[in-house]
Amino acid sequence: MNYLYGCHPCHNLSFVSGVGAQPKKVAYGSNRADFSFIPGGVVPGIRILKPDFPENREDYPFLWSENEYVIDLAASYIYLVNAVNSLLK
Repeated sequence: MNYLYGCHPCHNLSFVSGVGAQPKKVAYGSNRADFSFIPGGVVPGIRILKPDFPENREDYPFLWSENEYVIDLAASYIYLVNAVNSLLK
């Protein structure tokens, strides 16, 4: 959960829009609005370019590998949140 919300040593960018330390504000979702976001949407995150260059652009939403909302990630996120809630009870 901390990694998704941007609470780790690498950077403070949250991969869940509208949630976390510094939420993702430029993404490409089902609303097709340019340079906007859907609150609660989950993006894949950092892409590794060859040879070992991590990239996560914040200024261009149309990169499918790092800034597009993906349905299976949202389902995994909901499952993870419920698992963490169960552990903390």
